Amino acid sequence: MTYKELNLKLIELLPEIKKMYEDETSWQEGDNTGSHTVFADVFLPYILNNLNDKKITKKNFNVIEKILELNDEYADEVIVLSILENLFYEQDNIDKFKDFLGDLSKKIFDRFKL
Repeated sequence: MTYKELNLKLIELLPEIKKMYEDETSWQEGDNTGSHTVFADVFLPYILNNLNDKKITKKNFNVIEKILELNDEYADEVIVLSILENLFYEQDNIDKFKDFLGDLSKKIFDRFKL
């Protein structure tokens, strides 16, 4: 999967962040902006800013799970390093999202505890 494909997949799954995505990528490489940048600078803040809204949080974690279900090495790397690893360090907020982790994301998240 390319940067562009993964970035567009994120927007397809979560169209409500399209404006934030365009603001971030417009001054960079557009849809070809590195996915680590897009996920860390657009998707992660969106997740964190909406942790008090269970409906949005559930959707965000469903998006994470759907991307992991692609079983793509690059997509997995982006989710692990740019999203799940950063969420692991949000210990003050962990109770707000731990119940929303899907099977694949929970398995990865649990590895950080070792």
